Parts: sequence; structure tokens; C-alpha cells
Amino acid sequence: MPTRFRGWLKLVLLTFSVDQILSAVFSFAAERIDPDMAEFQTVIFSCVTCVLVSHWLVTDARAAWTLAKKQGYIGSPQSGSGAHAEKLAIANNCPRRWLVVLHLELNPQLGGSI
Repeated sequence: MPTRFRGWLKLVLLTFSVDQILSAVFSFAAERIDPDMAEFQTVIFSCVTCVLVSHWLVTDARAAWTLAKKQGYIGSPQSGSGAHAEKLAIANNCPRRWLVVLHLELNPQLGGSI
């Protein structure tokens, strides 16, 4: 599976998962406040939530990448031949490592696969 596709798949699955939880909470709270509320407001809330959550994930992944690079958590692998020279190594103790991996998957031109 191509790296960029895997990154977008993760982004979509995370966005939809968070959206489902937040939409359920919104719907429950809205029904308590106004039992006659139309479902249209919940659909609008869900759409806006998807946009905001996906933007937040991409922005947070970019910030995690920048910070990890600045703090030295990203570098070339220590072992390997010249065929693996284009791949990057991310330290296991890197804070928010999964966001750095997500950023690399969404932007494979930054350093190849990990």
C-alpha cells in the first residue's frame, strides 16, 4: 500500500472516529435542550467537526515533525546499505511519534518510508 494512501486512510479513520463520538455527544445534549431539534443541525455539526478534526490532526502532525526534527529525534538510520539511505529513522522515545509518522506518510517526499 502506498505511503501517502496509508497516511490518508489513517487520517480519515481517526477523523470519522472522533466525529462519531462528538456527534453522539452533541446529539444527546441537543435533544436534552430541545427535543424538537431537526437532524439537520447534527449533520452540520458533524461536517464542521470532520473539517476541524482533520485540520487539527494535519497541523499537529506538522508541528510534531518540526519539533522532532529540531530536537534531533529524526535522522538517518545507523545501520544499512546505500539502498536504505533515503529512509529516515525516528527515535522510539520521540514524543508524539505517531504524529511524526503520520506526517511522513502524508508527505513521503520528506524522507521516504519509515
